[in-house]
Amino acid sequence: MRVLAVMIFLLFVGCKPTKTENYNHQNKSISVINYEANARNFVLNIKVENQMLFVSRARDVKDYQEKITVSDADWKEIVALIKAVDLAKVKEFKGPTEKRFYDGAPHANITFISEGIAYTTKGFDHEFPPVEVEKLVTKILKLTEK
Repeated sequence: MRVLAVMIFLLFVGCKPTKTENYNHQNKSISVINYEANARNFVLNIKVENQMLFVSRARDVKDYQEKITVSDADWKEIVALIKAVDLAKVKEFKGPTEKRFYDGAPHANITFISEGIAYTTKGFDHEFPPVEVEKLVTKILKLTEK
């Protein structure tokens, strides 16, 4: 009988919803964005953090080669675009094209890091991001053009 009582107690105590299930993912603050695009002859890694863009265009590099300071106006636009991203749905984002399957475009991913948790999209074609993050990706890529 005691075993049954302990099992019932553990069942009720162990079934509490987790913090992430009750949290509105859209209102979390995104501290870092990582954009990666790779192909056989192309590599682009961009890290967006604290009004800076860190860019690497080479494979197997430990540190970023370029550091770009973002203007206040551009940063405000990036922050507004970031706030529009629903982190709970990031895994469901789907790119409009599939050229990466036949080497027609580099394979790309974007990862949002919020409160130590990484939210990564499914792969998509570089320069053809999912509609939900299209303006954000386009803005970031435009700022890194040489």
